[in-house]
Formats: sequence, C-alpha cells, structure tokens
Amino acid sequence: MFMKTYRILGILWLALCSFMAFLLIWRLCQLIGFELTKFRPTLLFFKVLFMGLIYLAGVIVSIFLIRGARWARSFLGLFAVFNAILVIWSVVDDRPFSICWADGLGLFALVSAVLLFWPRHEPVA
Repeated sequence: MFMKTYRILGILWLALCSFMAFLLIWRLCQLIGFELTKFRPTLLFFKVLFMGLIYLAGVIVSIFLIRGARWARSFLGLFAVFNAILVIWSVVDDRPFSICWADGLGLFALVSAVLLFWPRHEPVA
C-alpha cells in the first residue's frame, strides 16, 4: 500500500516540479532579455536561478521515487518541507505566489512531507 502512495506522490511532485521549473526558466529568459551584451546579473536573477535548479533537482528525485528508490523518500520529504516554508514565506511576504493557490500548495507540501517521513513498517512473517 505504501509503495503505491509513494508512486502517486512522486507523480504529483513530478508534475509540480516540472511546472515550476518551466515557469522559473521562463522568468530567467525574461530577466536576461534579448541583448546579452547589456545583461548584468542581479540578486533577483540569482534567486530565480537557484530556485530553478532546486525544482529541476525535484524533478529528478521524483522520477527516482516513482522508480522505487528508498533515498528519494527522505530527499523529497526535505524538499516538501522546503517548499512549504517557501510558500508560507511568500504568502507572508506577498511576493511570487498568488494567495488563492499558495494555500493549497503549502498544504499539499506539508501532507506529503508527513507521508514521506512516516515510518514504513514491513509486515512481520
């Protein structure tokens, strides 16, 4: 039962991380612009680049979770906690996320972190 739950969580996190990585890469293209000779990296550029790399790592780890890797549970659980903190911070700071879907994203991140960190008990023979 738990393995199916992990695969479902892996698929959901794969979809979420892919979507967010696409949005952040699109934002990077907007920040860079068309004239590369006039581009000067700013703090916002490095923040968006860092978040894009984090979400790309989330895509890779969720693929490993779907395939059944045990280490991916803890890494994706830490990623879910990080994502919940990010959503809470953005709602308080009113920056990158819209309030209407940020609450659902934060709740999904917290619930999946609990499910991923829940101790898995093997059946006794």
